[in-house]
Amino acid sequence: MTVGGLFVLASVIGAALAWLAWRASAPSPRAVGGIALVVLALMFAAGRQFALALPAGILGIGLLRSAMADARAAPQPNRISEVRTNALVMRLDHDSGKMDGEVLSGQFTGRQLSQMTVAELQDFAQELDVDPDSLSLLLAYLDRRRAAHADKNSGSLPDSSGHMSVEEAYRILGLEPGAGMEDVRMAHRRLMKRVHPDLGGSDALAAMINAAKARLET
Repeated sequence: MTVGGLFVLASVIGAALAWLAWRASAPSPRAVGGIALVVLALMFAAGRQFALALPAGILGIGLLRSAMADARAAPQPNRISEVRTNALVMRLDHDSGKMDGEVLSGQFTGRQLSQMTVAELQDFAQELDVDPDSLSLLLAYLDRRRAAHADKNSGSLPDSSGHMSVEEAYRILGLEPGAGMEDVRMAHRRLMKRVHPDLGGSDALAAMINAAKARLET
């Protein structure tokens, strides 16, 4: 392939990169410079001035590739993750780290978890007796919210699972030794629904139950 042919191919690739860089987000100075050089190189090529077109095209493509790499590495604004069950949709804002949930069924339909009282959360947890996926999501939300509050107020209770025997862990969860992990998770959900601090329960009991589950998962 001749130098002219190689440059035409490179120019087409550069033009495609320029279009992608422009569409992906607000163009950075590198992207603008790269696009300008690619356009200039195409103009030189049209005039068969390949000695000028080739270096301009190579530099322009290099700037565009660098700009696109920076754009991929940069955090994307307004990113929200969503997890949905039958009764709840939970959303996590990646920018702020804030998590909140919306109730999808039952007497609290349309309510945000962050706006519900302890009594309402207790009633909602009772509704989720037949929906373990939604109950697990609710407890995960409450754990995260409580951890966030604890971080602001000098920290949470220490995890004592490392000092707990397997026998003690089974006893805390009300299980026979050797019970399977599904039984462990079911017992944990059932007990946390009763003693979770954000449902009017006890910090110490909740920490003990969490530690027992963690001990049996190791």
